[in-house]
Amino acid sequence: MKKEAEGWISIAVEEYQSARYLLEKSLFRMVCYHSQQAVEKILKAILVEHEVEIPFTHNLLDLNNAVKKFNYETSLSNEDCVFLNSVYRSRYPSDTGLLPAGDPGEEDAKKAFEIADTIFKWFNKK
Repeated sequence: MKKEAEGWISIAVEEYQSARYLLEKSLFRMVCYHSQQAVEKILKAILVEHEVEIPFTHNLLDLNNAVKKFNYETSLSNEDCVFLNSVYRSRYPSDTGLLPAGDPGEEDAKKAFEIADTIFKWFNKK
């Protein structure tokens, strides 16, 4: 594996571990943020490994579609990507209007972490 891809994976693991820890502490907003970031960095690692210039985006739907061009069928559904894209905005105050459903709660955090956990399990099998 390319050194740059390993760097992305290393940070993805830290994001994933942070999300897991924060879930235990009921810090739901940050669970959502770190879960999205973990998934984003795994997808970017795959692109780097295939010598694709990493797009300047946090949009998981776009990144997942880019990865699929290399015949990687990730465990991410379009719905998963849209969900993580929406709760990722929780890094901003809810009064900015970016979170029409309000701050993420426990259910959102659990779902976000479950998606990240699933992509990590998928990636580790590769």
